[in-house]
Amino acid sequence: MLFVLWFKFDPSHAHKVLELWKHFKYPSEVKLLNRVLLIGLHESLAIFDAPDAESLLKITAPFHELGVAHIHPAMKIDEAVQIHV
Repeated sequence: MLFVLWFKFDPSHAHKVLELWKHFKYPSEVKLLNRVLLIGLHESLAIFDAPDAESLLKITAPFHELGVAHIHPAMKIDEAVQIHV
């Protein structure tokens, strides 16, 4: 299942967040599709494929003291259109 994660962090934690991202290893069951930093907003965005909620906790737990993670299930627009046709 696709998920979008955006992580809002305090500017004072920027260095810690970036260092953690440099060395972060996604759980083996998670496939990272894309990850970006939203410049000037102190937010990062990741799109990934994961099987369950436990995988999501493994991703967000290391960052919990540095900011707030928001995760939402997602669907490709082409698939959504087919469902609602």
